This record gives sequence, C-alpha cells and structure tokens, in this order.
Amino acid sequence: MKLKTILAAICLLLGAHPFLYAQQHAKKGLKKGANVSLNITDKKKTPQRTYFNLGLFSNYTCLNGLGINIISSLQHYNAYGMQAAGFANITGLKSTGLQIAGITNVTGQRACGAIFSGLMNVSGHSSYGLTVSGLGNVSGSDIRGVGISGLINVGGKDTRGVMIAGLGNVAGEVQGGLSIGGLMNVSGKSSRGVQITSLLNVAAETNDGWQLAGLGNVSVANKGLQTAVMNYSVSNSGLQLGIGNVNTENRKGVQIGIVNFSLDSCARQIGCINLKPQTRTQLIVSGGNANKGSVAVRFKNRHTYTQIGTGGYYLGTDKDFSLSLFYRAGVYWQLTPKLDISADFGYYHIESLKNKDSQGFPARMYALEPRVNLEYSITRKFGIFASGGYGWTRTYKGSHAFDDKGVFEVGMVLF
Repeated sequence: MKLKTILAAICLLLGAHPFLYAQQHAKKGLKKGANVSLNITDKKKTPQRTYFNLGLFSNYTCLNGLGINIISSLQHYNAYGMQAAGFANITGLKSTGLQIAGITNVTGQRACGAIFSGLMNVSGHSSYGLTVSGLGNVSGSDIRGVGISGLINVGGKDTRGVMIAGLGNVAGEVQGGLSIGGLMNVSGKSSRGVQITSLLNVAAETNDGWQLAGLGNVSVANKGLQTAVMNYSVSNSGLQLGIGNVNTENRKGVQIGIVNFSLDSCARQIGCINLKPQTRTQLIVSGGNANKGSVAVRFKNRHTYTQIGTGGYYLGTDKDFSLSLFYRAGVYWQLTPKLDISADFGYYHIESLKNKDSQGFPARMYALEPRVNLEYSITRKFGIFASGGYGWTRTYKGSHAFDDKGVFEVGMVLF
C-alpha cells in the first residue's frame, strides 16, 4: 500500500481530509477538516503558519513552532519545530525538528531531526538524524544517522550510519555503517561496514566490510570478512572464518574453518577438510598394529591432504573390540609418476567400549601418531601403501601414559 493511501486512511479515521501535495493545493485550494484545538496562526502568509497549537486533534497548513495534541496533528505542507501527540503526527511534505507520538509518526517526504514513536515511524522518502520506535522504522528511500527499533528498520535504498533492531534491519540497496539485528540483517545490493546479528546476515550482491553472525552469513560478492558458523559467498575475495565456508565462483580469497569449499583453484584454505576443483576424494582401506582394520576418506590436493576415518583400535588379541575415530593431515611429494612419499600427523580418539568394565581400561583415550608413507599407484584409481611411525596413547583424565610404541600400517587406495 502506498504511503499516500495510508495517510488518507488515517486522516479519515481522525475526521480530517487527506492532505494534498503542493501542486494540488495551487489548483483546488486547501480543504479544511475538523480542527479541535487552540492555536496561534498567521493567516496572512501563504501558506498559513501555525506557531503554537494545543488540542485534541489539529488540521492546519504548516507548523512553525510547537504542536501538542492528545490524539493527532495533521500538517498539509511542512512542520518545523516540535510535535507531540498521543496517537499520530502526520506531515504532508517535510518534518524538521522533533516529533513524538504514542503510536506513529508519518512524513510524506522527508523527516529530519529526532523522531520518537511508541509503535511506528514512516517517512515517504528520507529520514535523517535519530529515529526511535518501539515496533519499526520505515523510510521509502534513505535512512541516514541512527535508526533504533524494537522490531525492524527498513530503508528503501541507502542506509548510512547505525541501525539497531530487536528483529532485523533491511536496506533495499546499500547499507553503510553498522547494522545490529537480533535475528537478521539484509542488504539488497551492497553492505559496507559491519553487520552483526545472532542468526543471519545477507548482502545480496557485495559485502565490503565485516559480517558477524551466530549462525550464517550470505553474500553474493564478499570482499571483506565473514565470521559465523556457516559462511557462503558466491564470489569471495576476502576472508571467511567459520566452521563451514563456501565460495562458488573463481575468486581469490582465504578460508579458515573445519570444512572449506571453493571453486577457485588458487584459493587459500586452512582447515580439516579443504575442497577445490582439483581435489581428489579417495577411499583408504588399511590395517596395522594400531588399528586392526580401518576405513578412511582422503581429500588430496596439489601437495597436501587430509584424512578422516574410523577403525577397530588394537588393545591386544585377548581384549574385546574397541573403536577409534581419527583425523590425519600431511604433505606429499611425487618421486616418480607412480611413486609418492608423504609425511603426516594423526589424532585418534579411542573408545574402549566393553574393555572398560571387563579389563579395567579407561573409557576413553587418545593417541598421537606421526608417520612416513610410501604409496605406489598401480592404476589411476588403485594403489597400495605402507606406513611407519610412532604412537603415544594417553588418557584424557590426567593425560596419563597408557601405551607408547612404534606403529606400522599397510593398505589400499581406491579412486
């Protein structure tokens, strides 16, 4: 619903005629509605000027001074000074100064200064200065300065300065400065500055600043910093810091997280699992004196790889089955087209399962294992390897030594 229609409906409820823009006044003249107030007005000026107003509800041309109404005040042109009403303040064109209303403030074109409302502030074009509302602030084009709302702030095109809302902030095109939303910040095109929220930040095209969210950040083109549990950018040339980071176009950037995915072959990634277009995902089946048998997935990049897997940890031939979950990270070098040498370091989490009760083992332990590996590729998708190293097994509680020994492993590489 357009702002003019909203103003007309409010005016009719108050028993006043809808305001007309300046062009309509010149052709048809100003139509007066109900005016239950005591005011001081200069009728010689065109348009008329009201310098002091006191009443239930008022309908006059312009306010240059102080207006106080229990229900509402309606100005057809401009309001300069201060307006206070228990229900609504409505200005046809511009409002400059201070407006205070128990429910809503509505300005047809521009609102400048400080505006306070218990429910809603609405500006048809721009809002400058400080705007405070219990429910929401809405501006048809720009909000510049500070917008504070219990629920939501909405800027139709540009938003510059600081926006703070209990629920969320929405900027139609460019949001510059600081946006703090309880759940969400949304910018239709660009976001410059800082976006902070507990749930989600969205910049539909570009984020040049810092997006900080408890759950996720979304940016079509991120050139700054994204910090959240999950970060998504179509084109990332900045830094993504989170548990999961995704970049879906070829742009240089940096990703630091548990899982990093980028379609840029030159992207810089630091994490447990790093995925690029050239990443090979392989299946490792192996066994040795540390793990009786294990299955793992390896993510192999140009000179580095990471590996996650599970297996049956070896506690002795007379012991029950125990379980291990492990992660390894390493580097490799190609000695010949078919022979690689690599070195890696692994962390093993060990669950002793039934051995806790029957053998008196600790319920949980961990092991650290550095290893050196030789791998021979028989075909493109099948190879064999042998590994040797040393392992230290410790208890979580007190980090007491459980076992120290040399470790060896042999296995197959598939795919």
